[in-house]
Amino acid sequence: MKPPFHPMDVLDNTAGNSILTGPVRILGWAHHDGDDLVWLIGLPRMSKARSSQRKSYAPGPYSKRLSELLEPLAEIRIHVLKLQPDPKMSMKDEDRLAACVKEQHRESLGKALEDRDTRYDAIKPLVRVAGSAVSLSLTVILEDASFGNRLAARADEIKVAKSTLYNWLHRYLAGGCQKNALLSNYDRCGNPGQAKVQKRKLGRGTRLFKQGLVPTRGYALSEQDKERLAWGYRLVDHSMRPRDAYLVTCATHWAEHVLDDFGQVRAVLFEKYLRPTFAQFMRWGKKLSEKTVMQMLLGPTKWRQETASQGGSEQDSVAAVGQQSMFDGTTTDVYLVSYRSRLKKLPPMTRLILKESRLGLIYGLYCGWEPASPQTALLAILHGAMPCKVEWAQRFGVVIPKGAIPGLLARTHLADNGELKAAKATEAEEQFGFGLDCTPTMSGDRKGGIETQHHSDHAHLDKRLPGATHGKQRARGEDHPAIAALWNYYEYMAELIKYVVWHNTVQEDPDLAPDDMLLADPPIKPTRVNIYQWLTNRRMNASLAVDYEALRAFTLPDVDAVIRKNGIYLEAKVHGRKMLLPRLRYTSADLAATGLLSQVKQSGTPIHVRLKMDRNDLSQAWLPTKAGMIRVATSARDTTILTKLTLDEWILYLEEQVTRKDLTVGATEQSDADTLLRRLETTATASKELGAEIAALGKRPSKAKLTRDLDKNRADELKSLQDQEEAFSEARLPAASPIDHTPIEADEVSAADAVMDAYHAQLETA
Repeated sequence: MKPPFHPMDVLDNTAGNSILTGPVRILGWAHHDGDDLVWLIGLPRMSKARSSQRKSYAPGPYSKRLSELLEPLAEIRIHVLKLQPDPKMSMKDEDRLAACVKEQHRESLGKALEDRDTRYDAIKPLVRVAGSAVSLSLTVILEDASFGNRLAARADEIKVAKSTLYNWLHRYLAGGCQKNALLSNYDRCGNPGQAKVQKRKLGRGTRLFKQGLVPTRGYALSEQDKERLAWGYRLVDHSMRPRDAYLVTCATHWAEHVLDDFGQVRAVLFEKYLRPTFAQFMRWGKKLSEKTVMQMLLGPTKWRQETASQGGSEQDSVAAVGQQSMFDGTTTDVYLVSYRSRLKKLPPMTRLILKESRLGLIYGLYCGWEPASPQTALLAILHGAMPCKVEWAQRFGVVIPKGAIPGLLARTHLADNGELKAAKATEAEEQFGFGLDCTPTMSGDRKGGIETQHHSDHAHLDKRLPGATHGKQRARGEDHPAIAALWNYYEYMAELIKYVVWHNTVQEDPDLAPDDMLLADPPIKPTRVNIYQWLTNRRMNASLAVDYEALRAFTLPDVDAVIRKNGIYLEAKVHGRKMLLPRLRYTSADLAATGLLSQVKQSGTPIHVRLKMDRNDLSQAWLPTKAGMIRVATSARDTTILTKLTLDEWILYLEEQVTRKDLTVGATEQSDADTLLRRLETTATASKELGAEIAALGKRPSKAKLTRDLDKNRADELKSLQDQEEAFSEARLPAASPIDHTPIEADEVSAADAVMDAYHAQLETA
C-alpha cells in the first residue's frame, strides 16, 4: 500500500489531538513481519522545565505501523505540515558570510560553520557507503543491527562520547539529512528577550579594581535599577546631552541629598563603584526604551524617513504615463531684482511643480511671488495641461522644441495636506474628473520623487545664481543674500525653462525605459520625453482628455476690470485707491462683436466686469460672457510691459510714480502760483493804463465804437509790428561809422524800449 505522504514530510497533531508526541519527520518505510512500518524521528522539542529553551539532546528515531497513521490522517486528527524552509538550511556559506554587516558577526558565523563541518565529518562514515560519496538509504541505516557497534567504534576513533555522536546523528536526521542541521544555533542562546539576572557587574573589571584600589569590580544592576536608567535615558533631547542625562539620573537615584548652609539641596554622588557607569546607562536605556539617541533626537517621523525602507520604487505603483503625478511646492531660495532697477531687490519666489510619477517628467509649474495657495496650485495644473508651451516659452525669449514640455492632465495628483486640499481644488476635481491623494502629515517621503526634485532644482539652478540663500539662514555678520542679487524675473524664468527642457530632453535614465525601447534598432536615447512618446505611441498614456479652454476658465484667477468704449481697462488698488491701470487696454474683434463697447458709448456708463487672467502674463486675458469665454489682448506696442513685467510689478511701478508726483506737488503748485500772480499783475497794469486812457478822452467809448473797426485795427497793428521788426533788425546790424555820442531824446529812448518790449512779448507768446 502506498502511503499518502513522502519521506522528509513532517506530521503533527491537529488542534485538540495528541496522536503524536509532537512534530515528527518521516525518514522512510519498510515491510516487516507482514506489517508496513514508517520510520519517524521527533523534531527538536522545547524543555518542559524551561519553556523558552530547547532540549539539548535530540531524540532517536522510532517506527510505527502505517495503519496507526492512516486512520488519524483520514480523520484529520493528524496532518502534513507545510513548513517554510529555514533560510539557514538552503543558503551557501559564502552568501551567509557576505550578508554579515559587522566583522564580529562574520567571525562568529565562521566559527559556527567550522564546528558544523567537524560534526558532519564525525558522522559522515556512518551515513555513507564506505569509500564512496554515495549516502546510505535511511532504511538500511535504521535496520542495521550492527550500527550501534559501528557508531561506538567511530566515537572511540574521534574521541567523543557515544551520546554526543548519537545526538549529532539524530539532529542530522531530524533536520532532513542536511549538513546545516548540525549548526550550533548559538543565536538562540541566552533566552532571547529575557534579561539575565545580575549578581555581579557584567563585563571586565575596572583598572582601579585590578589594582586593589576599590573593593568591588562595579555596580550590579537590579531590575529596578535598569528601569531607572531607562527613565533617565528618556531625558535625552536637543537640550539634554546623554552625559548630562546620566548625571541627572545618578543625582536622583545614586546620591545623598543634603542641605547646605543656605537651605539648598545638594546631591552628593556615590562612589563610582557604587553606582551605574555611563556605559550601563546607555546600554539599558537603549535596550528598554528601544531607541537610540539619534532616534530620540530626530523623532519618530523623521527617524522613519531616514532609516525605514519598504524596498519599493515609485514606479511600482504606476504602469502608464499620466496615471499619477506628484505635486509640491518650495521657495526658489534666490533673491531677484526688479526689471526696472537692479538696485531694487525682491524676495525669493514660490515654485510649484507637477512631476509625472512614471517618468519623472516635469510638465507643469508655477513660479511667482504669490504665496502657495489653492489658486496657484490650480495655475500649475492649468500650465501642465497647456497643449503647446512653445509660445509660453517665447514670452521669456526661449525657443524650445515642440513637445519638450508635454501637456497632460494626470488622473491622480499625489500631494501633501497643503495647497490642493481646499474647496476650490475639490470642485475642480469633480468638474474635470481628476483625483487627489494626500499623504499623511509629516510624510514627505511618501512622495520622495518630487522632494528629491526640489534638491536637484536647487543644486543645478538656484544655488548657482547670484543672490542664492543656499538653503540656510544668514549668520550674524554675513552679508544679506539680497545684496548679491542681480537677476530679474524675466531672466530667471528663461533659465528655469531651459533647465526643465534639459531635465526632460537631455538627461537620460535607462531605468525608466521599457525593455523593448532599450533594445530598439536604431537605438533611442532613453530621455524622459523619448520614453513619454514611446509609451504614448503604444497607447500607454492614461492621462485625461480635457477641454483646455474650459479648464483655463475655471482655474485662472479673477481680476477687476472696466469696459469702456475703446476697450477693457484693468482696475486695481494703487496706494489703497482703486484706479484704472494705464497702458493695459484689452480688446479684440470678438469683444467688439458682442456690442458691449457700443453699449458703453451710447449710454456713457462704463461696465464693471471681472477678467480671467494670469497675473504673471499681461499679454492676454479672457472675458466670461453669455456666449462663452472671449479672448482679449493688449496693444502690441507694449512688449516690455507684457513680456517682462508681472501685474504686481506694474502696480508697484504706478505706486512709485504716484509717490514721485506727490513729492513734486509743492514745486508744481509754486510754479502755478507764480504764473497766476504774474498774469494777475499784468492784468492789473493793463486795467490801470486803460483807465488812464479813458480819463484822457474824458468819457468811456461806447461798446459799438470799440468793436466797429476790427479789421482796420488789425491792419494797423500788423503794420506797426512790421515797422518794429524792421527797426529791431537795423539795430542789430554792425556799425558803419564811428559811434555818434549825440544824446538821444527822451521820446526816441522810449520808442526803442517799446520795440524791444514788443519783441520779447512776441517770443513769449510764440
